[in-house]
Amino acid sequence: MLFHSWEYFLYFLLKEDQHSIHSPFFFKLYQNLKVFLRDNRRGNPEIEQQRNTFLASQEHIKRIDFGAGSRWGNGQTQQVGSIAKKATTPVKFSLLYQFLCMSTPAHTVMDLGTSLGINTSYLASVTNGYLYSFEGDPTLGLFAKSHLNRFEQVKIITGNLDETLGFILQNIEHVDFVLIDANHRYLPTMDYFKKIAPKLHENSIVVIADIHWSKEMSRAWNEIKDMPSVSSSIDFFECGVLFFNAQGVNNDYILSI
Repeated sequence: MLFHSWEYFLYFLLKEDQHSIHSPFFFKLYQNLKVFLRDNRRGNPEIEQQRNTFLASQEHIKRIDFGAGSRWGNGQTQQVGSIAKKATTPVKFSLLYQFLCMSTPAHTVMDLGTSLGINTSYLASVTNGYLYSFEGDPTLGLFAKSHLNRFEQVKIITGNLDETLGFILQNIEHVDFVLIDANHRYLPTMDYFKKIAPKLHENSIVVIADIHWSKEMSRAWNEIKDMPSVSSSIDFFECGVLFFNAQGVNNDYILSI
């Protein structure tokens, strides 16, 4: 908690506004994002209804967790409503992910960390090809499938992401958009990005969630955004966004939404 609070303090001091954005590409992107968030601030009604259903659920399920920072042990039970409250992304950031996905060709989309599938739904609604959504916990995967099966383009892959990601990538030529919101530790995060990186192109966008959640995630974010293949980045505190061409400009922004 102390680290997270300190990181937010630094973010608050360093964040910029639209007047600090000198790149026409990023200025337009940021302005369009603000308009999109304003016009859709209540989110997608159908998806938000599903979120509310999960929040109200008192059903208990057994958990298998491969990530970091869990409040439960493997094999222990947890209430679905509690998972929805603690693990689902706020509407504003679900919309952010959706907007960024729409800013790519969105033919091949990857969601690393399905959970209950709320973000997956937002991404699926703008995916033009296939969305590969990875979830380590098979029980959560089943819950997600219960409402994601209305999207024919969604393929849910359950099992340890350390093993499943590489297998799926073998048969994919290019990846347009990626949301990394899975194992919140340094080594897995670095491994996921390095596996995906060869499939990215100049119009791809990668989002890494919870970049200030811990020292490990902060280290991973700083190292990834400084890699030669990354042209520019945006730090929204709750997540970081990576670009791989951005019209030939190289910038690192710290912005709010």
